[in-house]
Amino acid sequence: MKKTTVRDLYPVISALFIFFSGLLYGQGSIPFTIQNTSTFNDNELYVAIVGEDYTTGNYVWVNAKTSQVLPMNPSYNTVVGPTIGGNTGPGLNSKYANCFVKLSEIPNKTFTLPQIAGCRIFISKGSQLYFYFFGASGPIKGYTSPNPLNATDPNQGILYEIIEVTNNQFGFFGNPSRVDSYKYPMGLELFGANGYQKRVGELLKHEDIITSFKNNVPAEFQGCVNNSTGEITAPSKTPAFADGTGGTTVGPQANYLKSYIDAIWNKYKNEDLIFYAGDAGVFKGRIIGEQLVMVGQSGGFVGRTGRVQNRPSTQEALEGKGVLDRRINDGDLDLVIQAQLTAAINRHMVNVTTPNPGQQNWYDATKFYQSNPTNHYAKFWHLPGISVDNLSYGFAYDDVADQSPSLHSPKPTKVIASFGGYANSAPAIPSTTDVITVYKDCNYAGFSGGLSLGEYNLAALKTLGIDENVISSIRVTEGFQAILFQEDNFAGSSTLINANNTCLNSTWNDKVKSIRIISNGTDTLGNTTYYLQNRHSGLYMEVTAASTSNNANIAQATLNNGDHQKFVFTHLGNGTYKIIAKHSGLSMDVKAFDKANGANVEQYAYGGTTNQKFILVPTGDGYYKIIAGHSGKLVEVSAFSTANGGNIQQWESANQTSGQWKLIPYVATPSVLVQAESFSSMNGIQTEATTDTDGGLNVGYTDTGDWMAYNNINFPTTGSYLIEYRVASAVNGAKISSDLNAGSIVLGSVTIPNTGGWQKWQTISQTVTVNAGTYNFGIYIQNSGVNLNWFKITQLVTTKTSEEKENQKEIAITVYPNPTKDILYFKTDLTDANLTVISSSGNVMVNQKLVNNSIDVSNFTAGLYFITIQKNDGTKQVIKFLKE
Repeated sequence: MKKTTVRDLYPVISALFIFFSGLLYGQGSIPFTIQNTSTFNDNELYVAIVGEDYTTGNYVWVNAKTSQVLPMNPSYNTVVGPTIGGNTGPGLNSKYANCFVKLSEIPNKTFTLPQIAGCRIFISKGSQLYFYFFGASGPIKGYTSPNPLNATDPNQGILYEIIEVTNNQFGFFGNPSRVDSYKYPMGLELFGANGYQKRVGELLKHEDIITSFKNNVPAEFQGCVNNSTGEITAPSKTPAFADGTGGTTVGPQANYLKSYIDAIWNKYKNEDLIFYAGDAGVFKGRIIGEQLVMVGQSGGFVGRTGRVQNRPSTQEALEGKGVLDRRINDGDLDLVIQAQLTAAINRHMVNVTTPNPGQQNWYDATKFYQSNPTNHYAKFWHLPGISVDNLSYGFAYDDVADQSPSLHSPKPTKVIASFGGYANSAPAIPSTTDVITVYKDCNYAGFSGGLSLGEYNLAALKTLGIDENVISSIRVTEGFQAILFQEDNFAGSSTLINANNTCLNSTWNDKVKSIRIISNGTDTLGNTTYYLQNRHSGLYMEVTAASTSNNANIAQATLNNGDHQKFVFTHLGNGTYKIIAKHSGLSMDVKAFDKANGANVEQYAYGGTTNQKFILVPTGDGYYKIIAGHSGKLVEVSAFSTANGGNIQQWESANQTSGQWKLIPYVATPSVLVQAESFSSMNGIQTEATTDTDGGLNVGYTDTGDWMAYNNINFPTTGSYLIEYRVASAVNGAKISSDLNAGSIVLGSVTIPNTGGWQKWQTISQTVTVNAGTYNFGIYIQNSGVNLNWFKITQLVTTKTSEEKENQKEIAITVYPNPTKDILYFKTDLTDANLTVISSSGNVMVNQKLVNNSIDVSNFTAGLYFITIQKNDGTKQVIKFLKE
């Protein structure tokens, strides 16, 4: 049986994790208890522990009675086993390793687990298993284990379970597994330092698991159940899915996934496949020939290329083997891509229906297993109520998107394995709280269960310790609401709860069997780009330093009109929004799903997770609370800061003004770019060739007292403007100032940094307030030592008063023909109206008074354009047209 771990998939990340873990703690042996919660007696269960010495790599076994660690040696092959079909085993004498002991013979059912790698703890029922020890080291080493595909294997008919563990200096790693099969319910519970406790495994009795499996899988997977033994076998190991290899007969489901895999390979020969892969980042690529070639776009593999050699077969996809377990060129990344694809195929997450679907989120667990063909065997183990937290190893790469039941603590104190799972021994579940918290008693008393966004049928509620018909009171965080149902699986009568309720009425008290938790925000904000202005400080949210990297910080700053201060809102339903930084395309994100006060707000590639979904709740007076979907906490400015750089974090709501935001729609405004050498007049100025990106000339050799003037610079409306200067300097202390109309209006001075050279260019800026009008714009050299290539004037966003809005009434204007190839005509007489034409990319194409009630657009490139028309009486309209 092959299983991969997060460390296998992400070697770069895990190497760093292991390094730092090693600095923090050194791990030794720990007590390991096997608890029998089954219907069998302890003397019917047999235990063996085999693995590798962590320091030497030699194969060892642990005597469970004494906890002694012993090398695998053929001298232990003393137990006579069955001879089936003439198979007398590797020793040709039907003798096998004496390494099993009865559970009843293990003192306190507890042995000491040493530092050990690749360890498997076998628990068999009714008989020991028949292993053969080759040796601890050498060219032939290790042991034989059961092979269900070998009809003469001496272990035929013996049912057993496996727990996979590693215990080393970095802590304990372990899990039960359903990758190959299910025989009996299993559980695994890990305890560690600082109160750590977590358990995984099955929640139902054996007979209930068998019945539930039959009721939940389609006909193709019914053959996974062996009605005589009660075993459920993974599909790839059943006759129905056999593909003819290894002497098997081709089964009717041998090509169960073929149509889907073929569709993937055919579609992405001509379209880009782009998918989000959690910590590994975003990948983009295509099928080239028969090879899938994917290149990292973000995360730890940027610029690196991972491959799948050719399209996998159904068997390869189900087991994550063959071409899905093969190093090609960049071996580590090859395995990452192969793991992601294996998981996506089993879960039916690769989009084969939408033309050019763009980035796909293969980590959205709510979409797993929703379409056929899919791995219904794996789906079953993740159904609510089957396994703790719906976690299980249903196939080899089921740890992709953290769906596996893997346990880890760097400081473990003990481990308890439960043969029989948790149905007959109810797990001790602590009270919890979350965005919605339900209580067993009125007035928020008794046991509590915390519910986050999602659906909770009765089985899911029970995993949180909430039995049927016990809920009496509910606390509701602002921005959330609960739908209560009187029957399981969201059936029967229902009621909506969107505020705290100290005691449910007689209709609902102790009568709830399932619950849906949904958001409760305003749904009127649309899909719009906004500036976010903080109520307390008046400053604007931005991505620090306009970074385009994952984990870049979000803070507040003075408005500068940059794209890193613009956030694109997309409504996801019920007042929940995806918020994307315009400049980077990355999502607002609460770091690492942290629910604590003070958790940092940053940007990260959007994966559709609840820490990237935000609920917008209006304050009623023009501001909004931005509530993190995973925690219910407000996005706020830390420590009520009013300074530039004040950090953005999450914090519980106390209606603090630092957690209230004005959403100011971004409307593209024209910018005027003026080359420095295009002055109308000057004093003492020289020009020279520039090496800046746009080439041409720059102004240089400036001395104190020199100046330049630029006539007819228009400021279309009264308000704030951003003036940007493209400068270079090799000295300290240079300074310039700007003014209007020969100094009659002073706009202020700007200090020029030492950029490191006369052709080392940098953009600096100042924000000024100017009354509407056309001016002569001047630049004065206050202190010498600056080269200037260009300056740009951009109108900043302003919030208009109601009087201004009333004055700017819309006028009914239409244009024809639309689309057009050359001349665009206006049906309304607009002669002498001010007209601005802006391309969809923001370039100003025309800025003039309208003549002849038409404009010539024949020299425009094909695309979408926006026309802003403003008449002298203040009426205006924005219309759009298409240039063919």
